Amino acid sequence: QLRNVAYTTVAATKIKLGTNAPTATSNMTELGGGTGYTTGGSTITWNAASAAATSNSGSVSWTNGSGGNWSLVGLEIWDTAGSPLRHLWGTWTGQPVSIANGNVFSVAAAGVAYSLV
Repeated sequence: QLRNVAYTTVAATKIKLGTNAPTATSNMTELGGGTGYTTGGSTITWNAASAAATSNSGSVSWTNGSGGNWSLVGLEIWDTAGSPLRHLWGTWTGQPVSIANGNVFSVAAAGVAYSLV
């Protein structure tokens, strides 16, 4: 259970990139779309949870076509329900991560890891 509410399996999720840090009470500002990034996020898949921990099972990447630098700070994991819910959030190690125009930002398999502590 999470917050005294039964937590069900999430079948499909998307990862969103953000320009500021999300918090427990505030969503981040999502990176603008149409520049190599799709607003609403990209599909991300997960390994089976073990000992209350999991990581992404496949890679996902974006190519910056904005004409300037991307400054990436936060990430959020959302489900794909009719009214999507945010499930997980965090910041990139070493943030802000600067991605120059024409460069690729890629999250390798196991690049996003979550655990309950």
